[in-house]
Amino acid sequence: MTAKEYLQQVKQKKAIIKNLRRDKESVTEMLYSLGGSGEGERVQSSRNMDKFGTLYGRIDEMQRKIDEELASLVEFELIVSAKINGLNNEKNIEVLHRRYIRFQSWEVIADEMNYSVRYILRLHGLALEEFRLRYEEELGFEKADGKKGR
Repeated sequence: MTAKEYLQQVKQKKAIIKNLRRDKESVTEMLYSLGGSGEGERVQSSRNMDKFGTLYGRIDEMQRKIDEELASLVEFELIVSAKINGLNNEKNIEVLHRRYIRFQSWEVIADEMNYSVRYILRLHGLALEEFRLRYEEELGFEKADGKKGR
């Protein structure tokens, strides 16, 4: 894994949570479309009750998975943020935070830091290299060309 791939995991974890939430909403909508709002409705068929119970169970299971993923994300994001803050160069810290913690575009980063996009891209490359060198032993990073270490 490269330093960039490691940092991109924050965004990937957020995407997983977003998708899990969408899936849960879809199952919840399915439940309501079957008439299972659970607010005083009486359903005579045991077959429908089985569907409702199954869907309620699925929704509960999905919520537990979302909660687990959120806890994992928060923990990982704090670790990544602390590692970024462990770098020596302030500009590198700022670029990596803006890109991998706040998910800002290159244009926004350049504008807010008062640099050109071209300079920010160069700075980003230098920041990734500092991150890789700082944590290569701990995290076993490869260089961007796929080779391990120095």
